[in-house]
Amino acid sequence: MGRSTRAQADQNRARIVDAASGLFRVKGIDAVSIAEIMEATGMTQGGFYKHFSSKEALAAEACAEAFERSTTTWKELVSAGPESGRTNRLRQLAEYYLTEKPPEKTCPMIALGQDAAGHAAEEPFSQVYRKGAQGMCELFVNAASPEPNGRQREELMLLFASMVGTNLLKRAVGNEPWIQEMQQALMKKLSCEGSGD
Repeated sequence: MGRSTRAQADQNRARIVDAASGLFRVKGIDAVSIAEIMEATGMTQGGFYKHFSSKEALAAEACAEAFERSTTTWKELVSAGPESGRTNRLRQLAEYYLTEKPPEKTCPMIALGQDAAGHAAEEPFSQVYRKGAQGMCELFVNAASPEPNGRQREELMLLFASMVGTNLLKRAVGNEPWIQEMQQALMKKLSCEGSGD
């Protein structure tokens, strides 16, 4: 059997990253083995080390890929969003964000947060996580206004934190009445924020 081409090697690497990204979001990094990742791709375990020096290297790349996909989706929502005002763009982001998704597509801020907390700050995974989470926060804040400052920026950051917290609790306990109330309060606040109240 001949060597795979560079394009095939790149495709195989992307398949490994994609499989790992989903598995890590469902189970957490420590609970997923290299064998399980490779089985999900249909490749042999021995092929892993042709692409990655370690599971930790893969974890950082899978985290980056998860944030990149989420950020791309958010950017598409913002750019395709209504021109009628910032509130509509923020509401659109929040509604999308709070919509239930398959476990392997869960927001990386939530799904990988515990893993990030367990890694030292200087480790590549933690650095990628911090950069990704900050990028999503900035995207949310800037969806409202190109350069919010002062009080407006503080309010938008609080709304972002509320949105992420609501999603975390919704994922943990389900769509119970108090979670629905929390979600409605967030949407109401988004409406007030846009009207200048």
